[in-house]
Amino acid sequence: MGFKVLPVANHNGLPDSGHGWPIPSTIHSTQACNSPPILLSIKVKNKTCKWPPMPLVPLSALNPARALVQVNRIPIMIMGDTFTPHMSPTTNIINYLCPCGKATCIIPTPIVCSLLTVEDQGGIGHPRILFATTKTVFAFKLPIGRVTDKLGAPAGYGGYPCSSRVSYGSPTVLAG
Repeated sequence: MGFKVLPVANHNGLPDSGHGWPIPSTIHSTQACNSPPILLSIKVKNKTCKWPPMPLVPLSALNPARALVQVNRIPIMIMGDTFTPHMSPTTNIINYLCPCGKATCIIPTPIVCSLLTVEDQGGIGHPRILFATTKTVFAFKLPIGRVTDKLGAPAGYGGYPCSSRVSYGSPTVLAG
């Protein structure tokens, strides 16, 4: 056989898997007083920040034609479906070096991880775009989504940064 048969992913509004590890006491950087945070990639921040599971709500409404393919009366997900941005509520610490009389004081300041990552667009969050992996089942000439499919693509496919996966799908309809 050579391929996995998994539940079909549908637009049920349930959360994704989330990604990262929350370690709020992590020192992100030490920098000059009131300077903007040094931004790092999600790949680096996954070691100290958590993007918790968030509902997979489509970024735009499904048009009537797109909603024709359904599983258990719910439209299915297909390659390229885009969902609301994924934000991190975890904080890491920036040690600001500020003048304090004749000395310099260290002021530890907790900052939300979505403000510390390049891909999170200044706190808005990073995109979640379905990267379907089926090679045999299509809708609208695009691969359909299945449980465990990534919501970010590898570098060769545009490199969307999300490490979350589809967590829920149809309990009765499977696709290879």
